[in-house]
Amino acid sequence: MSKRRAIKPDNHDHWPFLSLRDFLAFLDQNDRLLHVEKEVDAKLEIGGISRRLLEEGSDKAAIFWNTTSSAEGWHVEPPHEVLVEGVHRHMRMFEDIFNVSKKDIYKNWFEKVRKPIEPVVVKDGPCQEVILEGDDVDLQKIPIEWCGSRQGGPFISLGCCFLKHPDTGVINGGVYRLHAKSRNHTGILIVPHQHSAVIYAKYDLLKQHMPMAVAIGTDPLLPIVCAAPFPVSYSELAGWGAVQGRPMEMVKCKTLDLLVPAQAEYILEGEVLRDVREMEGPFGEYTGFYSGVRDLPVFKVHCVTHRKDPIYNTVTIGKPPSEGNTLTEMGFGLELARGVREYLPEVTGVRSMMTHGLVTVIQIDKQRRYKGIAMRAGNMVWTMKSHVKQVFVVDDDIDIWNNDDILWAFATRCQAHKDVVIIPNVSGVRLDPSEPHGGEEGLSCKMIMDCTEPFPPLHAPYMRGQAVPDPATVEKVAKKWSEYFPDRK
Repeated sequence: MSKRRAIKPDNHDHWPFLSLRDFLAFLDQNDRLLHVEKEVDAKLEIGGISRRLLEEGSDKAAIFWNTTSSAEGWHVEPPHEVLVEGVHRHMRMFEDIFNVSKKDIYKNWFEKVRKPIEPVVVKDGPCQEVILEGDDVDLQKIPIEWCGSRQGGPFISLGCCFLKHPDTGVINGGVYRLHAKSRNHTGILIVPHQHSAVIYAKYDLLKQHMPMAVAIGTDPLLPIVCAAPFPVSYSELAGWGAVQGRPMEMVKCKTLDLLVPAQAEYILEGEVLRDVREMEGPFGEYTGFYSGVRDLPVFKVHCVTHRKDPIYNTVTIGKPPSEGNTLTEMGFGLELARGVREYLPEVTGVRSMMTHGLVTVIQIDKQRRYKGIAMRAGNMVWTMKSHVKQVFVVDDDIDIWNNDDILWAFATRCQAHKDVVIIPNVSGVRLDPSEPHGGEEGLSCKMIMDCTEPFPPLHAPYMRGQAVPDPATVEKVAKKWSEYFPDRK
């Protein structure tokens, strides 16, 4: 018997999408949601399907109505067998989530995030329709994905984790991987440069466990803002409200003094223990390689709440292209660009071109540039985010979303002897596989490549403007496009 059911929105099937189901209903209405009714294994098989869809350039998400798991100890059972992936697979998804074309994504972000809107607390929400505590907590009933063959086990890869600083009360939202190890505990990756590490260290000084709530299956914007490198004093939830133009509805946790998104699919409530470590990993990282096994903190889950018919939302992570990369890179670039513009308003965009910033592109307003600004911008960006390693700086006549355009600028506007600068022995990321084996962990080398157009005089015959159709012709062709190909769908 088919388990497929219609996707009904919680609020509406158009922007702004306030829940996962709002967005899935929108995709379904527009024939961009693939329904898989065949039994599919959360261990490796879903990851294989996701990889194939990414390599084909699919702009569709996929919902699996009958998910199982062959991972040892897992016993997926109703109502937990429904899983969705691919919600952030393609640039077209981001245009839908922000309700703007890709050329306006930066402008939209710069204008809106200046006006934060704090969340509001509501009495109840669908995320707490079912409440499980104590012995009823069982993560192994949920189809937590295992997407890399050499991984240490299933990982929750799209959990929005909420923490509260014990002194300031500021809520931090972040997407941190959770290595699911048993029915009621996971490992958690906490690294020094993240806000979570600062908060965890403070609880450790107080000799207290760190309360944490994890929301799974949220609206599609929330993971983007949780992945954005906001200042420590700026709440990710207020950023969500700024972009949506309305406050997020939150409910109080059942066992913690924390708020969580009312319309999420699952909520995990618990504590990151201060005095317990376990080996975590390996994990198929955004670099395309596996991380090692490390001694990391443990998240003990005391309570799980979920909808009566929950949808588990996951992302696959690994060698690009991967949905995990496209998701985190969007928030990374938007907020990094906004931060740089506080000092260099000539910067019009920052994009992680590959591997979560190991290759980064900075775009400069060509009409406002001056000699030396490319190097100023490049140095500012890598100092703001340790992931940044190789930096292209281009003019705004280069499409920052088009890799061919960026490489064309590199080919035609960059001379290595005067346009490339190398900065050795600075902070990097431990996961960078190019670091010498046996070297000092986390120490890297940065490279900035000035690919902006040289300043006048442009005297050579081959430097007399770009060989492209004139604007009038482009406009004429656009207007007559459907006439050229009347039978094209």
